[in-house]
Amino acid sequence: MALFTPTIEALTILKHTPNTFLITGSSSGIGLSTATLLSSLNQSHNLIMLDRNPPPPAFQHPSSNVHFHTCDITSWQSQRAGFAAGHAKFGRIDCVFVNAGMAEHGEQFFNEDVDNKGRLKEPDRRVLNVDLNAASDTVKFAIYYLKKNGSDGGEIVVTASLAGYLASAGAPLYSAAKHGLAAHQKQAEPGVRTSPPHTRVQDLICPC
Repeated sequence: MALFTPTIEALTILKHTPNTFLITGSSSGIGLSTATLLSSLNQSHNLIMLDRNPPPPAFQHPSSNVHFHTCDITSWQSQRAGFAAGHAKFGRIDCVFVNAGMAEHGEQFFNEDVDNKGRLKEPDRRVLNVDLNAASDTVKFAIYYLKKNGSDGGEIVVTASLAGYLASAGAPLYSAAKHGLAAHQKQAEPGVRTSPPHTRVQDLICPC
């Protein structure tokens, strides 16, 4: 598993070689920052942006080189439609940023909340659905579309977290999801590398 590092060499390649990027969770946070960086490096990059809401007006990129698709990341059908629409517009996808994610909802795992009958409430598991299940679906779609590039293959970059290695105090479900995502990538990478037409290294980035 390679550690993604934005080296001068890597950024130089991105500056001079237009590519098509798909970013989930692209309208805020790390996803929006990624789209903004790519746009600043080369406005000929094609950006496929999947999110529940469009990016803010402050984000500017040539309209002919950007495709926003309203997407519920937890829905297989919604992700499938987003990938298909982006590929149909630009003819290929070169790199997928598996970025959409969410934090754990408060300390609900440790709270003893009860329903109107006094019974213990089921925990809110959305963080598992978004940060692990949906991310796994995105990786699967990425592999499917990158294989269409033939020998060119492509790149998959996954936003994990230090919580995937060190755990995060008070957030057991979030930590479990990020640990699972890190393990998922470690297990998926060898198969992706060796199955023709050779998708290139999957990178795992772990922001604090």
